[in-house]
Amino acid sequence: MIDFLKLLEQSALSKNEQGLVKRRLLENRNLFTKVLQLLLQWAEQANQTIDIGASLKKLEEDETREVRSFDSIAKVLSKEFPELLRFILEEYQVEATQSRTLVGKEFILIKRIADVLFEAQDKNGNNVIIHLEFERKYESDEKMDKRKLEYRQLMEMDDEIQGKNVLCNVFYLKGSPQDKEAIEERHVKLPTRDPRYSGELKYKAYHISLMTIDMILERNLPFLLPFVVKSELQAEASSLQLSHHLSSIRQQIDDHEAALTSMIDSLTAKQLETLRITIEYLWGRSYSEQVFNQSSLLKLMKEQLDLRQDDIQWGQNDGEKRAKASMKAVAKQMVQEGELTQEQLEKFLKRMEGFKQSQKKNE
Repeated sequence: MIDFLKLLEQSALSKNEQGLVKRRLLENRNLFTKVLQLLLQWAEQANQTIDIGASLKKLEEDETREVRSFDSIAKVLSKEFPELLRFILEEYQVEATQSRTLVGKEFILIKRIADVLFEAQDKNGNNVIIHLEFERKYESDEKMDKRKLEYRQLMEMDDEIQGKNVLCNVFYLKGSPQDKEAIEERHVKLPTRDPRYSGELKYKAYHISLMTIDMILERNLPFLLPFVVKSELQAEASSLQLSHHLSSIRQQIDDHEAALTSMIDSLTAKQLETLRITIEYLWGRSYSEQVFNQSSLLKLMKEQLDLRQDDIQWGQNDGEKRAKASMKAVAKQMVQEGELTQEQLEKFLKRMEGFKQSQKKNE
């Protein structure tokens, strides 16, 4: 018999992520039992190591399903929702009369494709280039200044962009520090002789994980709704922090339900389908077109928040039980070895219970 608790501990997953896996396994015990049993039998008969990642990728290819990356989702959103471009232009106080997407612009020198490039014309007839870059995690931020400077140099070498005002932007999906502003203006000037990173540059960083329902409504940003309910449990956040964050989002949705409903009702059928595809990728859940519609979007968001709260609780409760059991075992061993009296043990356990009750009240 496999000790799944021990297996999960060895997986290096966070307590929150362990809770997610445990709940999914137990909720679908009968289905997983059959598949996992066959998997073990296959490995034993084949007498070889199974590459699970490659196996799942082959399944996806066999099912002829499109492999969606975060970059491709972000590009679709930016093209289907003109509110995104309007939002950025407002941040730079640029009034544009027309805009177009520059499709297929590729910076071969650094082997990277610019996520999305737009060209707009301001009220004075000047051409403006808007560069959008989407980052899944904040971890890449330490290299962002150099990347932006390098992009700027490459853009200046492009005949179609040369001499135009370039507005650079980066969107971070998750992991942004809580002390950051949701929209951050950056001024870069690096001490270097390397021509790729020379000169000065201003750009804006948008921390989606720090954006509130109020901001989404005030700036009319419906495309951010799937991102509010983030798909992955944040290993960098504690269970208590994440639980409070989810409760806050849930309360904001309840407080602004009428305004959110009005915003969602104004979406076109194509925009709604784009949101459905985005949610399928971000949340790791599939919804049919019959289930996913204007009237169900808020309900699905609330359900997903509740599920994630449950995942956290599963991981948190299991961690507390194991920690408590370990402390009891150590204390009993100390009693047996004469380092602790039975009376002291009972006082210790009583104080532990009182401390736990006090923590619950503070939460």
